[in-house]
Amino acid sequence: MTRVVLLEALAFGLDRLSRAAEERGIDLVLLTFDRKYYRRQLAKHHHVRVVDVDTFDIDAIRRALDALAPVDGLISNTDTWAATAEVLAAERGFVNVLRHASRLRDKVWVRNTLVDAGLSKGRAARATHWLDLREQPWSGPVIVKDAAGTGSRDVLLARSVEDAEKMIARLVEGGLPPERVAVEPYAFGPLYSAETYTTTAGTLLCGVTSRTISELPEFRELDMTYPVGRGTDWEDRVRRWVAAVLEAIGRGVGPSHVEFVDTGNGFEIVEVNSRLGGGLIGESIEMVNGISPYHLLISQALVPELGQQHVELARTAPQAAAFAQVDKHLPRPGRLGEILGVEDLAFFPGNVRWHEVIGPGTVVANTTDQSANYGTVTATGATPGEALRRAHAGARHIRLVLE
Repeated sequence: MTRVVLLEALAFGLDRLSRAAEERGIDLVLLTFDRKYYRRQLAKHHHVRVVDVDTFDIDAIRRALDALAPVDGLISNTDTWAATAEVLAAERGFVNVLRHASRLRDKVWVRNTLVDAGLSKGRAARATHWLDLREQPWSGPVIVKDAAGTGSRDVLLARSVEDAEKMIARLVEGGLPPERVAVEPYAFGPLYSAETYTTTAGTLLCGVTSRTISELPEFRELDMTYPVGRGTDWEDRVRRWVAAVLEAIGRGVGPSHVEFVDTGNGFEIVEVNSRLGGGLIGESIEMVNGISPYHLLISQALVPELGQQHVELARTAPQAAAFAQVDKHLPRPGRLGEILGVEDLAFFPGNVRWHEVIGPGTVVANTTDQSANYGTVTATGATPGEALRRAHAGARHIRLVLE
């Protein structure tokens, strides 16, 4: 039987990947240091063999791969383990694993490469070169953040030079090396993400996701709606722009989740994530587009030349016209108790569902980023707006007992 190894995974989507593997007769093996993290997804579908291994130890992963041999392909769909997967692919010949992972995760390199290509406007600087940036005219707020960060963690807004210097110091004192602290212009406008899959035939724009962000100075994602602008000239401009972005940075074959701001005077890059989008974005692509990104991930791991024919093989029956999700966050730090109101969701139109992220007993110390998200409410509708209204209507019924 063909065997594919999965090096960790995102919080959602493992159940759909499991189904895709079963349909194709693939032996799917998950290597993980935290089996409990996947318990909810594995309960939905369990055509996955779980192997416990310290995935932060590359030698331990090598031994696990040797024990599983032969292994025909490797799927890596996270930021954290992308560089490890790249090393393993070079050693063992796994195809279509992300190359130059550390560079593509470097938000300073990505932004400045796109500025040089004429695809974005505001340059970024590292804290080690902050004095150079100070010599330039100060034109507005800047973002100070971890150049390799994820999950909205360590994203700070500075409105003055003095604020920026304090925030740089704060991140460095928190353990970030100065060269990993990025300073970049703040872009005014709504935030979107382009969900794409690049094959040898080019970049397919699966759709654009809109999102609502929390009040400043925090940057938590409150809700997402998919697909926005479907069939419009605006979407076509996004399609051309994002294809040029991915070509300019040399992303190569695979899924990408490209966050950008529509400033009204052009698109401004926020970051490029060389993976499927987090949350339920993968599920929304499958439900709305009738294309399974999970089937594509399997094909990508096995087929040296991933082409348009593999996109066609990944087609499924669409289940909804639009999809939305609303994230529920802890109001303050504490230990999660009981989550109430889930049973009410069955009475709402639009297949309103609850997706737990962290369960009762979990202690959350920081509520300023996505780590405060304890669950998500999703809904479908005839339009993105209708799906979002249904999701919000259901989300207000979910209540958390905070110990």
